[in-house]
Amino acid sequence: MKRLTLALAALTLGAAHAATPPVQVTYRVFHYTCDAGKKLSVYYVQFGQDPMFAMLDWNGQRHGLAQAISASGARYASLSGPAGARGGLQWWEHQGAAELSTFTGNSTTTTKTLLTGCKTPGR
Repeated sequence: MKRLTLALAALTLGAAHAATPPVQVTYRVFHYTCDAGKKLSVYYVQFGQDPMFAMLDWNGQRHGLAQAISASGARYASLSGPAGARGGLQWWEHQGAAELSTFTGNSTTTTKTLLTGCKTPGR
């Protein structure tokens, strides 16, 4: 796990926050192999104690997804997706496997699966 420090003072809007101490930023990268041999890398990022987000390197593009509500597992979503797609992306990990899908239509409940059976080595 690599540790980075982000100086919040540079990001604040008011002078009152100028003395805010830096927040610890941590990330871990995992390389997944999915069904049909498709591959992607996912960087899981956490700012201090705040919720995480995921950055996916897939098909030559990088996508940022925020942590989203899920009944089980870890779910990340974004309203923007790959070039040419109609909707955003959803990355959902559950019980050692993950799936990448895109939202379809005008709802974030209707998806089209892009990758299934995504696992890291050793799982």
